[in-house]
Amino acid sequence: MNKIIIITGPTASGKTELSIKLAHKLNGEIISCDSMQVYKGLNIGTGKVSEKIRAEIRHYMIDIIPPNEEFSVAQFVKMCEPIIDDIISRNKAPIIVGGTGLYLSGLLFGYNCGNSEKSIEIRLKYEKLLQEHGKDYLFSILRNIDPKSSKSISINDTKRIIRAIEIFELTGQPKSSIIEKKQSSKYKYKMFVLSPERRHLYANIDKRVDKMISDGLTEEVKSLYRYRNCQSMQAIGYKELIDYLDGNTTLETATDLIKINSRHYAKRQLTYFKHMKADKIFIENYRPNDDDGIIIDAEAFYTEDL
Repeated sequence: MNKIIIITGPTASGKTELSIKLAHKLNGEIISCDSMQVYKGLNIGTGKVSEKIRAEIRHYMIDIIPPNEEFSVAQFVKMCEPIIDDIISRNKAPIIVGGTGLYLSGLLFGYNCGNSEKSIEIRLKYEKLLQEHGKDYLFSILRNIDPKSSKSISINDTKRIIRAIEIFELTGQPKSSIIEKKQSSKYKYKMFVLSPERRHLYANIDKRVDKMISDGLTEEVKSLYRYRNCQSMQAIGYKELIDYLDGNTTLETATDLIKINSRHYAKRQLTYFKHMKADKIFIENYRPNDDDGIIIDAEAFYTEDL
């Protein structure tokens, strides 16, 4: 039936728990839509599901590349489409779960930026500007030419910032308008966006970060330290602890910064989903275990016309 169910929302909103309930209810399999869970070794800080759960419910797009490799939206889409087809062919429900909005947009509506021309000259120009004037200056350029992309790209992700500027210079169009032109999806989908009340979301984030630290995130980052200059180490929780391991801050300060950066990221995620040109259902004031309505709605969607 070419149907997919999507569970998305900000970090620490309860996506994983809900997706597992749905997978059990619908005989489903889960495809992770998280730009950092693709990396092997980044376990605690990215909130990967346990091996026990993965043995019960098949998960995809987790632990597929080493930490020193780069990964793009185009790669995600290329890998996901045959996985979805395979799940459907076995009469199971494909459940897409994760908070990387750019990946969702690419999967639903296609991703054209991967085919855009590239210019070494443009990249070198903006890399030089970055060295001379800093990331704030570089980010201000992006914000002026493509405000929407500036809301979904971290000020620290200078590589993606330069790529977005490069696309604008080559095509004359903002990257966001190329990615999210209104068009029909190849899938019939039902998208639920979990949107907890702000104070509950922030409390969940703080609790989650404290648990990551107690579960050994610092030791995990130590084991990955040799990759500190790679794309994977730009993930929240990893870059802050690398700064701690470099002796530039204390563990307490690094932990607080992980919480702050996670809150900022959650706000950017919600902004992205609100502006995303897709049919979606926002579950306002979502709380874990308030799932009955979502499960009933998802089941009705998946079983209709069968």
